Amino acid sequence: MVMVMGWMLLTREVRLLGLKRSPRIKVEQKHPDLKAHLENVKMKTFSQFWEDVSKAELDQVEKYADKLFAAVGLDIAFTRHFVDRVNDERNKKPINTAELIRLFRLTYKKYGKKIPKMGADAEAVLHDMETEINLPFVLVVDRNGQLDLVAKTIMRKKDFKSSSPKLNV
Repeated sequence: MVMVMGWMLLTREVRLLGLKRSPRIKVEQKHPDLKAHLENVKMKTFSQFWEDVSKAELDQVEKYADKLFAAVGLDIAFTRHFVDRVNDERNKKPINTAELIRLFRLTYKKYGKKIPKMGADAEAVLHDMETEINLPFVLVVDRNGQLDLVAKTIMRKKDFKSSSPKLNV
């Protein structure tokens, strides 16, 4: 029974990797410990599909959002927790830079003039209904007197609960 389940898992992992032939041939000879081999295949598969968003990529997203929201007098900033949470495996499907750019673009289009009018210390959640990404933020005044939209965290969650108002895009 364990061996059959091992073969099914291995076949599933091979399909995820996009291989055409199953590596069933001589697996027992090459890998006497099938469980260890399956863990190795899973780790390769996981690392192949899960690519972290780098700090440099987030800096580029921040530059894009800054240019976008500069017309309404907002500066965008990410907390350290935001950077950590973008690459968290609890998101199930990884959050990528294209989704972040989409979220900021749609937010500007729909709420670009409304967000600055919320004033300092206002809190809300940006929610992308298509990708199920939630981005809680707070508006703060920086040293220069400019209003900053500080993204506190980010997560992909279908039923996100918050006491702050949700801005659906």
